Amino acid sequence: MTRRLALLLALLLAAAGARPAAAQFYALGRNKIQYRSFDWRVLRGPHVDLYFYRTGETVARAALDYAEASYDTLALEFGHEVGSRVPIIVYASHTDFEQTNILPFLPPEGLLGVTEFLKGRVTLPFRGNLAEFRHTLRHELVHVFQLSLAVDNYYLQPRAAGLGTPLWWTEGLAELWSAGEDARDQMILRDLVVSGRLPTLPQLRWASGGIVYPLGGRIHRWLADTYGDWRVALFYREANRYASFEDAIQAVYGKSLEALSDEWQLAMRRAYGRAVDTLGSLAVSARPLARYAVKAVPLADTAGGVRVAYTSAAYGYPTIYERPLAGGGARPLVRAGDRAEREDFHAFDSRLDGSRPGYLLFSTRFGDRDALVVWDLSRRRAAGRYQFPDVVTMLSPRWLPDGSAIVFSGIDAQGLSDLYRLDLATGALAPLTRDPYQDLDPSPSPDGSALVFASDRAAGGLEGARNLFVLELATGRVRPLTQGAWVDEAPWWAADGRVYFTSDRDGVLNAYSVDSSGAGRQETAVYTGVFDAVPLPGGRGLVVGGFDQLGFNVYRYAPDSAAQARTFPSTAADTAPAGWEWPAGRLADSSERVAQPYRQRYTIDFAAGDVVVTPGFGGASGITVYASDLIGDHRLVASVGTFGGGALGSALSNINANVIYLNQHRRLNWGLGAFRFAGRAFDGDQVPAYEEKSVGGLGFLRYPLSAFTRVEGTTVVEYSKRVDFVLPVDQPERNGLIVTNLASWVFDNALWVESGPLDGTRVALTGGLSSDLSNRRFDSWLGVADVRRYFRFGRRSAYAFRALGFWSDGDRPRRTNIGGTLAMRGYPLFGALLGTRAWMVNQEVRTPILRYLTLGTPLGDVRFPEVQGAVFFDLGRAWDGTFGERRGVLGSYGSSFRMALAPLLVLRLDLGWRFGAVSDPGYGLSEPDRKPFFLKFFFGYNY
Repeated sequence: MTRRLALLLALLLAAAGARPAAAQFYALGRNKIQYRSFDWRVLRGPHVDLYFYRTGETVARAALDYAEASYDTLALEFGHEVGSRVPIIVYASHTDFEQTNILPFLPPEGLLGVTEFLKGRVTLPFRGNLAEFRHTLRHELVHVFQLSLAVDNYYLQPRAAGLGTPLWWTEGLAELWSAGEDARDQMILRDLVVSGRLPTLPQLRWASGGIVYPLGGRIHRWLADTYGDWRVALFYREANRYASFEDAIQAVYGKSLEALSDEWQLAMRRAYGRAVDTLGSLAVSARPLARYAVKAVPLADTAGGVRVAYTSAAYGYPTIYERPLAGGGARPLVRAGDRAEREDFHAFDSRLDGSRPGYLLFSTRFGDRDALVVWDLSRRRAAGRYQFPDVVTMLSPRWLPDGSAIVFSGIDAQGLSDLYRLDLATGALAPLTRDPYQDLDPSPSPDGSALVFASDRAAGGLEGARNLFVLELATGRVRPLTQGAWVDEAPWWAADGRVYFTSDRDGVLNAYSVDSSGAGRQETAVYTGVFDAVPLPGGRGLVVGGFDQLGFNVYRYAPDSAAQARTFPSTAADTAPAGWEWPAGRLADSSERVAQPYRQRYTIDFAAGDVVVTPGFGGASGITVYASDLIGDHRLVASVGTFGGGALGSALSNINANVIYLNQHRRLNWGLGAFRFAGRAFDGDQVPAYEEKSVGGLGFLRYPLSAFTRVEGTTVVEYSKRVDFVLPVDQPERNGLIVTNLASWVFDNALWVESGPLDGTRVALTGGLSSDLSNRRFDSWLGVADVRRYFRFGRRSAYAFRALGFWSDGDRPRRTNIGGTLAMRGYPLFGALLGTRAWMVNQEVRTPILRYLTLGTPLGDVRFPEVQGAVFFDLGRAWDGTFGERRGVLGSYGSSFRMALAPLLVLRLDLGWRFGAVSDPGYGLSEPDRKPFFLKFFFGYNY
């Protein structure tokens, strides 16, 4: 279950403010790498088992205490006890969390916690901020109770499984009962209300994405204030009685969902509709510089006027751009997300620094930790790169004014966040702070003697407060610059001595500034939000990040646009107020509680089986079982199936079975397996290619060289009895010991949208050899090359190119099939375009046709996803070259239409014309498949 950063990321990647879900990009081909082998241990409380590794023990003990306290609170709120112990797996950093095998995908940076259904596991990383961590932990525990209640309700009444509780209900309740609203939530709600885009509750029925968090939290808060929060527990207790979510709401709240929606809409307008009476809008107050962008900074001593640099992922890959302040087009400076040395820029968490003429300073993910990169703007390459073994994450690096050192915020292997100083002359790294508090965004004073930074070391830090502090570099003394139960963040020390920062002290995120005494003024006054204010050189105003129309953008505030009317007295002090202490533990024996070694135990994730009987002919049956350990490093898959006639002997002789073990504990993933196969193989044809009975074992390896490149290998040893029906071999029968070796090299940095790749490259090269040891001959060998390249020429438009080559030879060469809508369009998927040798070239231009399609019906509007169109041209040829067969070249061209119902689930309609050797008897195309025009409907994502 994603948290607030996921919301911000989803909104940043929005194609337009009103359509945040329409522009999500994916990196499906990236490798998950286990850089380190974790020594897992477990702490056990009354209800929770807390799993951790040694570097995260301090966080783990605090997590166990808070988890048990949260369990007790939620048990009272829900009136329910979870029927089994709750496993919680804690990672000491997000970098470590990205290595988890619990999730089948690579966790994105905005994902702060997950509760999964199969084993009821809660998995989350610590990112240096204990308040954020506690918030996420309780949020996920709410989901644990929700899942437990859903399972109980299913056993009471199976139809309750179809209740279809929407995400706004489940995620909103988790938000309300974990931390409630913050200024960023209210920023989004205010923007929706004032812009007139606030959805109704029925419209939110199938909504997903980050926007359901603030909306769902506010709906639950309004329901609790208006009708009583006791109805939530009643809803879960009574859910098994009703066939739909709407029926359950009607019974529990006494009103229909539509009636509640009308009341809620009115309450929201009353709460936020008058925000424009006292606050302005970014559209009026500021000039936009870049859409869907964050963290803008000015570049020093630029020719031809002031330029600003900022980070944007509007086109999928995180990219740093520069743009003239006076106007003009943006120019990309450096891109991440498509190469090993620059995997990500931490766009929402890390600022840039352009204060050195001709250079840009930023941090990026490189391997198992971050790197500081000094980028040469004129040569467009890295002039320096720094990594440190004890620092996992590095954020917001800044040069000291004399250029002698770099300061930054870093997170070490234990998950603790501190400030660091890198001496450029010696390369020595020294910590500037060393405590459990989170220290962020250091900014040097004009004379380089001190740093201002944001920290949760304030008295209310454990409840989420953050203030500004000054660190004197000569003495190490830390003193507060601001104090209060609010969030002051992202400070920037200007040349005139003022510190600019963002604060929610009035409930709305705006830019403020303070002088050295802590006395300050409000610089902006907008009703949505302003972030990361940086003064422009020469008194040209401010460059800020702003939120408007559900998008994050970069704006310029002219000098006369700043509010500057409201000032506040100094809140600084010579000594810092007493900060919070790291929780000692509510469990009486917390400090003495002994961590036990993790024991690898397998439990079944799921099992499925079926039986099919045809009277008078026979039947078939099978079962598949999937099991894994709690951490997900070790997996087992086993299946057994059989088919036969009425005699028991036929069913026994036709048993197919396999068992596979996969070890993902280290960077080198490996596996072993055993199998028995009995039956006929069709080999992509409509008629059996051969009949075989074989038994054997296999082993496989997978080693990721980087996030984008990997090598794979497989060895299979089997004893096979095979009879060929199709290949014109000299001896149709083959009995012998067969050893097969396959090796692959894969590079993949393709960027995906819902329907398929849109940018980047994918190359897969495979070679293999099968040896018949019993008969002392090569059974087969093969080579396969699959190259795909995508050239963007618009936000969601691209030219896609694919070239495939397949070559197999030997006594029993393998065959491939190049027909179907995902290959040679217009040709059948089975039985025609088969061969031991083949080549194929696909080309198409992809572009959106309809962003959304809405059809009015008597039951209401039905809204369909984006319709993508393509113009394609395919060429290909497949033949059995080993036996002297020759076939001609086939081709097709036409148009294609796609609608992505979900990522990778794409409806496809191809219409076009065939040409080439369609009448070649070697292909054996049917009469309909030889006609020039074709119309094919299928499903499957783009190549």
